Amino acid sequence: MNKLSLSKRTLGSALVLVGLALGFISPAEAVSPITLSDIYNSAKILRIDFTLPQASVNSLNNQQTLKVYVPGKLNISAGSKTSGDLDIDLRLKGSTSLFTLDQTPSFKIKFKKNGGAGYLGLRKLTLNAMTQDGSKVHEFAAYSLFNAMGLPAEKTGWAHVYVNGIDKGLYVNIETPDEVFIQKRFKDITQHIYEGIYSQDLTYTNDDGDANSGSFLVDYGWKATPNKNDLSYVFDYSVNADPAIWYKNLPKAFDRTALIKFLAVENFIGHWDGYSGPDINNYFLRSSTKNKFTFIPWGTDQTFGENRQTQAIGDDFYLNMLSDQSIHPWITSALQRGVIYVQCINYKPCRTEYLKALRSVSSTVTNMKLTAKISAAVKLVNTVADVQYGDSTYNLNSLHTEQARTIRWIGTRQAQVTSLLKKYGIK
Repeated sequence: MNKLSLSKRTLGSALVLVGLALGFISPAEAVSPITLSDIYNSAKILRIDFTLPQASVNSLNNQQTLKVYVPGKLNISAGSKTSGDLDIDLRLKGSTSLFTLDQTPSFKIKFKKNGGAGYLGLRKLTLNAMTQDGSKVHEFAAYSLFNAMGLPAEKTGWAHVYVNGIDKGLYVNIETPDEVFIQKRFKDITQHIYEGIYSQDLTYTNDDGDANSGSFLVDYGWKATPNKNDLSYVFDYSVNADPAIWYKNLPKAFDRTALIKFLAVENFIGHWDGYSGPDINNYFLRSSTKNKFTFIPWGTDQTFGENRQTQAIGDDFYLNMLSDQSIHPWITSALQRGVIYVQCINYKPCRTEYLKALRSVSSTVTNMKLTAKISAAVKLVNTVADVQYGDSTYNLNSLHTEQARTIRWIGTRQAQVTSLLKKYGIK
């Protein structure tokens, strides 16, 4: 099938060349450039072709070097549109979902700067293989909801990925929270973009290390500001023995309303692998030069109640929306959750604001017709995913079951929010 797909592509290109030579096809009709609106368009599936030299292939199949950037070429196409061959550097990504190139890995891609502009103004692409998302739509749905709530969050698109002609299947194309993303979302000057490390919270002593080590890694800003003094500052406002003082001072380090909305969305979608979950994981933290911080969501594949720990298809997991500790699908012992979230739910004024934010999230789900958007996405992605899993009845049934379960789960989650609001007298 891969050879056939490649030969069809080659034949099509040859026919276009003949048409151009004979004058039947004009250059404008034959090809047009990819635009930025094509890259993050959830209504279409791009084709992405990697062409990698053998040295790069060998490096990406080696467990010791697969996270080291190597050179290659990339071509993005959508119908008659194409990027042409672009020089790139790429590496593989993931932790528990880290796979070698000969399997189904996720990718991080860096475009050559070309005078600082990159490609279409982009510096990076992130392609997730969704190996930990049985539905293939969780990240699309999660980031759609964060954005609908007015929070700075990634855009998404879809890609059918090939590596040296080998079909790797369907990927979600996620906007990378880098300097380009930040410039579009924020008006003030960015100091740092931090990436949180598993189980490391916003607490004293976690301002350790340099850009590439310690409890928080620096994805941007180290060259201009080679220290983590802003982290030391934010820790003063992350927790306080006196909750009233903590709540009053929180706006010195965060937009309090946006922060609480962020926590509410994480909990509504059941993001146990995010900041407010028991893993305290998968988030970015952006600071301005005035030491104002903003959470940016990440790693939302294991959301919307998918219980991947069991072999059963379609069983649910519900992250408790109001608890200091929680289990998650991979463990049975409860772990402490993110300190800012815990401090908030244990102080009545903050808990009330959080519960009202949950109400707003549930209303937004209805108003944006999230389940209808997911249904439309399912129809689109399954044009690739059904073929990808067509040789396995179990995988195909699992895909369709998890997609239906996700949509059903959202309705149940809204009912749970209603019950929680009633319990605490929030109208």
